[in-house]
Amino acid sequence: MKWTIGQLIMVATVACVAALAVVYAARAQSHQTPVYDASGRYNGSVINNGNGTTTYTDRNGHFTGSAIDNRNGTTSFFNRNGSFSGSAGSSIDRQFNLNGK
Repeated sequence: MKWTIGQLIMVATVACVAALAVVYAARAQSHQTPVYDASGRYNGSVINNGNGTTTYTDRNGHFTGSAIDNRNGTTSFFNRNGSFSGSAGSSIDRQFNLNGK
């Protein structure tokens, strides 16, 4: 079977996109950090999902909350039910004038 130039370009493009997807997925891997209490007992984990989202679990592996970096100087926090529980950051302070300035 002879391939046309258009077909070869299409195959090369698909191969490049697949390679870039593999590289991107490798960079966006999550990292889990165990958390210990004052007596050295395992108390849960903090999981950095590699995309601006951090997940918290208790010692049994149950979800206890999350934090999302909004990439604008603010962070939003969510409780174990997934409901918004608060935020922090300089953009929020300026927007709502929390510092009285």
